Formats: sequence, C-alpha cells, structure tokens
Amino acid sequence: MNATYRSDLASRELIDTIRALIAQQRVAERLVCRYLADFADKLEGGYSDIYHAARCHFAMSVRKTRERLRVGRALRDLPRIEKAFIDGALSYSRVREVTRVATPETEPQWLDLARQLPMRTLERRVAEAGGRPQQDARTDEPADVGWTSPETLEVRLHLRAETWALLQRAMEGARRLSESETLLSDGEALAAVARDALAHQSDSETTDVRRTVVLYECRTCERTELETGAGPIELPDGAAAALGCGARVRDLRTEGRIVKRGGTIPASVARAVRLRDRDRCRVPGCNRRRYIEIHHNEQRSHGGEHSVHNCFCLCSTHHGHTHDGDLRITGDAESELLFYDRNGHPITDPLSATQSGSDELSTTAAQVLALIGQRGGWHLDDICTSTGLPASAVGGALFLLELDHHIQRDPYGRYQRK
Repeated sequence: MNATYRSDLASRELIDTIRALIAQQRVAERLVCRYLADFADKLEGGYSDIYHAARCHFAMSVRKTRERLRVGRALRDLPRIEKAFIDGALSYSRVREVTRVATPETEPQWLDLARQLPMRTLERRVAEAGGRPQQDARTDEPADVGWTSPETLEVRLHLRAETWALLQRAMEGARRLSESETLLSDGEALAAVARDALAHQSDSETTDVRRTVVLYECRTCERTELETGAGPIELPDGAAAALGCGARVRDLRTEGRIVKRGGTIPASVARAVRLRDRDRCRVPGCNRRRYIEIHHNEQRSHGGEHSVHNCFCLCSTHHGHTHDGDLRITGDAESELLFYDRNGHPITDPLSATQSGSDELSTTAAQVLALIGQRGGWHLDDICTSTGLPASAVGGALFLLELDHHIQRDPYGRYQRK
C-alpha cells in the first residue's frame, strides 16, 4: 500500500484505506514482537541488555520493549492465538493478556475466553490464573514517572502495605513539625520527609552528590537546572534561590583538576566526575542512575590518571562490559566520548542523532524535540511560546515527530518523549 497521504479520498476510499492500514498495523505488531524476541536471543556485547539495545536502535521504551519481547516469545508456542492476532480476531491488548498464562495445552480455552469475555473480565481471569503476580516491593523496577506539565510530575509506584504505612506516618510527623499555619499537602509533606532524610544521610563536612539535591547554574545565561529522576528541569529564579540558599558551591571549571597516578581516586576528582555526568551512565541510550561507578578510560595499570579527562561514569553492567572487551570507548571525558561494541559498530542514541540535525527531521522538528527533551507535559501553545515559532510550523513538526515515533500525546493533548 502507498504510504503517501492523500487529501482527496472519497468516503468509501477512506474506509477501505483505514481498514487496510489497521490490518497492516496488526501484522506489523505481531512481527515486531516475534523479531524482537529473536533479536534478544542474538544480542551481542556492547549493550547492557535488550532494553538498552531497543532504545538505541528503535527508540522503544523499557515498558514497550518488555511487553513485546514477552509476547513474542510466548507466541512461538501459541500458533492459534498468533493466527487470530494476525487475522484481526484478537487485538494486541487481548493477546498481551492471554499470553501471560496460556500454554500449548490450555491455548484453545484461553483463545475462546479472549474472543468472548469483556476486556476487564479477561484481565481479572488472567490475574486469577496467576498471570499477574503481586508486585514485589524489592524489585529494581523504577517508578512510573510521567510529566503532567513542564514543572510537575505524576509518579506511580507499587508499595507493600507496611511501606505505605511507614511513609504515611513520616508525612504526618512532617505536618506536625511544620511551622506553616495551613496543613501541608501530600506533596509538601513528602518533600519535608525527603529533606529530613537527606539531612540525616549527609555529612556536614563531605558531600556525596548521590545523597544531595544538585542544582546546575550556567555562568553565561545564569539559568538554573534541577536534576530529577525524570530528567533536568529549569527552575525559576525564586525556586532556585530558595533551594540553593546556604548550599555548597562547586565550580566545575576548577573542581577535581588534580591529576594523580596510582592509589585511590581523590574525593575532589570523584565528586567533579559525578557532578559533570550528573551521576548517570555515559553510554548512549543508557542513562542509568543506579549502581553507578567511575571508570578510568586509560587503565591505571597502563599509566592512566585520576583526572576528569580520563574518568567518567558508567553503570555496573557497562563497566563490566568495558573490562570484558564487549564495549570499547575512545575520546576525552571532558569533550566527547565515542562508544563501540565488540565488532566495532558505533553505539548511538537516536535522540542525539535527531537533535544533531539528521536528514530524517526538519530543523523545526529537531528544535521542538530538543525543547521537549526528557520532559513532557508540553501543550502546543507552550512550545510556540518557548520557541517563538508559529503554530502552523510547530503543529507540522509535532505531526512529523509523532509519525516517526519520537514523541507521543496523552489524552489531554500534552506531548512527551516516548
């Protein structure tokens, strides 16, 4: 089918075109699941896992990759469900549910249930069959974070009942200790609990950047950014002044410039490296914030220095890959690092490629994508105000970015990166 859009189609032609596109979409969804499972089985070194590789190559989120990978592997043994999926008898959401519990022996029964039951009833039957186990609060899965506006977030996470009871008590204690005349909201009480916890964890003399709230102030434009788990957010002057009042200042132009060979890494160098890299893994598309270690690109046994030029942050998985030879890194940590897998193929982040002006995106689309960045909750009017571009140009850019699966729109018309 010709993928070019036509505005002159008659009503009957529109129906046929949309029906054909939906049929193509079903086949493509099934093939993505199957091929993704094959790709995971043949994954080579250089990537921390299939989720990292899927992000680098296909700009797919962890959640989307996980579900399609699971479905693809399950469909290998469920030919009837797979055929119903391809023929359009079952939607992807129904296939996603029944593949949690169906086996070659029980496939006919689950296929009948998937065809007959309402979706909510089907989900409940799958849960009763053990297809949706209780969330373990000790899991390493991060909270589900989504931007509701350029300044606010919605956070969803699973907690054990006793954990929530502890958190509620802590929030109640924060409300009692508050000097405010009005009752603290849940968000304000949670912020008070976090501040108390950080104050208790941090030593008055030495500051570990992993136990502090870090603000980044640009000396040129004097704008201030706050690093969050969902990406950096620019703060207004008042909020930046309030958070930074009495804070310790680290000048990254001079911090950690000591060059030393042998022994343990100096605290000032380690601190400067973590601050510069924002305590994230430097491998493109990874950006992990947990289990971060400092890596010497030129090994100390070969004369490598303790310096901000030679040291940078890697997650424990990629750190291991570098020493196993599955990941090769060249360049200067202060300017640019280049990453290659065992076979010499470059590892790049699809977002960085689009922002650097690739031919796949127009200049306007690249500018809009750069503005949205890791954040979300952007309405079209907000983007027009921030970029100074007309609504027609921004609207066209957003359409192109959605078409290329770089961004998505929530039910309230707000845009965010996929």
